[in-house]
Parts: sequence; C-alpha cells; structure tokens
Amino acid sequence: MPILFAARKDRIGATLFNALARKHDVRSLDDGAGDPRDQGVVARAARDCQVVILSPPFIAPDAQEGDILDAATRGTYNLLTQSSAARVILLTSLQIFERYPSDYSVAEQWAPLPTTEAADLAPYLAELVAREIARVRPIKAIALRLGQLVDDSDAKQSPADPRWLHVEDAVRAVECALKFEPPADGPQTGWWVFHIPGAGPNTRFPLAQAGSPEFDYVPRRDMTSGSEPPSPPPPISAPERLNDEAGYSPGRVVIFGAGGPIAAVTTEALAGDHSLRLADMRPLADIVAENQPQMPGAPLPRLLEPPHETEIVDVTDPDQVFLSARGMDAIINCAVVRDDPAGAFRVNVVGVYNMLRAALKRNIRRLVHTGPPQASPSGYAEPTNYGYDFDLPADLPGRPGSDLYHLTKYLSQEICRIFADLHGIQTPVLTFSGLVNPAEPVPDSYRSRAWLIAWEDAGAAMRQALKTPSFPHNYEVMHICSDTPHGKFCNEQARRLLGWEPRHRLEKYWLRNKSATD
Repeated sequence: MPILFAARKDRIGATLFNALARKHDVRSLDDGAGDPRDQGVVARAARDCQVVILSPPFIAPDAQEGDILDAATRGTYNLLTQSSAARVILLTSLQIFERYPSDYSVAEQWAPLPTTEAADLAPYLAELVAREIARVRPIKAIALRLGQLVDDSDAKQSPADPRWLHVEDAVRAVECALKFEPPADGPQTGWWVFHIPGAGPNTRFPLAQAGSPEFDYVPRRDMTSGSEPPSPPPPISAPERLNDEAGYSPGRVVIFGAGGPIAAVTTEALAGDHSLRLADMRPLADIVAENQPQMPGAPLPRLLEPPHETEIVDVTDPDQVFLSARGMDAIINCAVVRDDPAGAFRVNVVGVYNMLRAALKRNIRRLVHTGPPQASPSGYAEPTNYGYDFDLPADLPGRPGSDLYHLTKYLSQEICRIFADLHGIQTPVLTFSGLVNPAEPVPDSYRSRAWLIAWEDAGAAMRQALKTPSFPHNYEVMHICSDTPHGKFCNEQARRLLGWEPRHRLEKYWLRNKSATD
C-alpha cells in the first residue's frame, strides 16, 4: 500500500523510514525536497497514498519557536486536508505527560500537561489539529505517543533511562497502527490514541490501551533495565510566574490588530481613561484613510492624539511583539487572519504565542483574547458540534472541526489556557459572532443567525474584560452575545464575571416584521 512518510530525516527518522520501506511502498516528503507547510508540495507528495505517517514538528529542534509551532500545526493541517488517505498515523511524544508524578499510572485517558516550551506544545497542538479534523473527515487518525526514541548506539553512550523506547519497538507500534481496525460495533472512522512505552519493569509510563487485543502492541526491547525510577519533575520556578504583589491597574494597554473593527470599538471604550498603543501590521493612518469598513455598519479605527500612540507590528515576529509590549500593563489581542492558511496559523497561533511570551517576560498580568465561539462552527452536523443543543455555556470543549478560522483560534485558546495555568497570566477570552450595528437595516441573511451582538456592546465587554480586577480562574471563556429568544447560547459567564450585560436587545433581527426597531 502506498504510504507517505513525513518526518525529519535525522538518524532516528531515517531508521524508521528504512524499516518501513523494507515492507511497504513508502515515499518520503523529503524525496521532493518539500516542506509540509506548502500545500502544493503536500498534495503532490500525497497523491494516491492510502496512508500518511507524520511526525511533527518536521523541522530541526533548534529552529525558532514560532517556526516549530507553525510547522507542527500547519504541517499537520496540510497533511490531513491535502491528501485522500483513509488512515493517518501521527507520531507524537509521551513528553507531554512528564509533569505528572512518576508514581501515577498515567494512561491514554489522562489529560496531557504540556509546558509552554515550543518543543512541548508542538506535539500537543499537532494532536489537536488531527483530532479535530478526524471529527469531520472519514479517516482513521491514530496517534502514537512514543517514548524517547533511541537505537543501540544511544544505549551504549548513555545510562539507561526509563523514558527510552527502542526504534525497533516504535516500528512495531507503527505496524500495529497500520493493521488496527476498531471494533465492528463501533465507529469505523475517528480518533484513537495509544501510548507506546518500551519494554521492562522500569518504564516511565505503563503499557495500557496499546496492549489491548485490538491494537496488540508488545514491546520487545528492554531499554530500562538498570535505570533508576524517574524523579518527579521540578516545580515551576518562581521566575516563570508573574509577580502579582503590586496588584493590577491597567493604565497602559497595547492593542494588537488595532485596524480591525473589534479593536476600533475597544479603542473607543478605553481611550478616555487609558494610554493606548495601537499596533497593526499596516500603518493605522492608511487604514483610516481607506475608509473601508469590514462590513456594512462595522466601525472603523481613528487616529488618536497623544498620549496614545501607533506602531507597525507584525505579531508573527517575536522581537517586534516584545518591543511593542514595553511599559504596558495589559495586552489586548484583536489580530486575526481568517482565510489564508499560512497567515491563519502564523497570526492566530504563533502570534498569540509571541504575545504570551512577551507578557511573561514583561510581567504583564492580563491578556484579553478574542475569537469565535467554538461550540458550533457553521456547516457541521452532529455529532461534531452542539448543533441541536441549547443554552450552550462558553466553557464547553471546543469543536472547530477542520474550519481554518475556528481551528486556528481554538489552538490559540489552548495556548492561552496553558500559559494561564502555568504562569499566572490572567486571560479572559471573549468570543464574538454576528456583530451588527442596530442603526443599519437588517440583512435577510442575519434573520437566521443563532448569535448576534451589537458593536457597542462588544466594546463595553472588552472594557470590562480589561478592567475587572480578577477572575475565579486565570483562564476564562465568555460568550459575548445578546439575549436571544431561541436560547441557543448562554452569556451568563460574561454577566457574572464581567458585570456586563448587552444594552441592545436586537429584537428586530428575530421579528418577521422588518420595520421593527431595536
């Protein structure tokens, strides 16, 4: 069967490839000198392949952090969306469970606990990409979380380590994944995860679901004999958590993506009593001069007098983001790319990572993040989302599917959650959709919308997300929507946590009488 192998051709990667090539028709993405971030390269390499085996992040471990995350997320997205393969085998890492105490029997049902290092986030985010796409495409997506891969030469040069997995056992696990078939009475497509430890009594993580009869993985190379049980991971050190002794007073705020409409209403809500730094990839003066609203009735930015200032900032550049965050008390992220895959992953995912890194280095305690609601991306039927459920709260697990905009924003929310949990950055996430100007006529297409909010109310919510002194948890998600008669979405979190409520009821959008007023 034709197999596309997408992994770095380092020593271990070459060993994996050569072992598989002895039994299967395997082609390497490297044969075409290709980068999986290039959709054209992936489409050509994957032509007629029945299986894709991928091992993110695909690039050297000493690459820039943003490139590591971009390659892992966008590369995985392209490999799953640009091929017609019915089976995808994703090779990730058990490293994302190292924060659990070593005496816990951690298995596949345990939640990953990655750190905020790019090397930890990359395999975790790649898994999320594959899992979400597998919800909506007829593929078998199988994640193999591998121990630390070694071969005989590694074993001779270093003391035995309970995390080690011999490459021969990794090949054996891939062979199991190639043959794996789910039980006949269950779903035949979707997402499966298996932990792949080495043999021996001292392995860091136990053999669990991978040893089931359905998968039938049996490790044979004991690389851990003579090793000491793994020591507990060190606690998060004090310098990695923000200093909150001074309290929170958001007088100076940088807004990234300041040329967009959400940023415009936020600017108006804050300009009277805050010092704002308005940062956008384009000169704000050019955006103002163009006078091109994103949609009818959408607000436009305006130029402000000092002490406010403007800057040109590419959020995909960590140095520019770090410089723009100088002297700030808070960050607001309104930067977004919706339709271009390269831009969406670089801006929506890597850009947010850069902002959080800057916040950590600058001791900025608040980052207000924005995005779409993740419960029901349009166009997807059950069981992918919550399409036929009601009173949906904001903290439901996201279901972005393969929609580019929702998926990249979902990944950014996960990055925010991990930074908030580990480093104490308070990160309220405000979700928006169906923004309208009540003074404008009602478009017919909006009469069936499940979510509406007036621009003015959105700006008020953004102000409250910045001004609220603290939250029950460092990471909080809130739906910013009007009170709707159909009961689809719930804005209770925003009311309770922000002390906010929508001023505009927007009744004319729900009434059959088109002359109704707000």
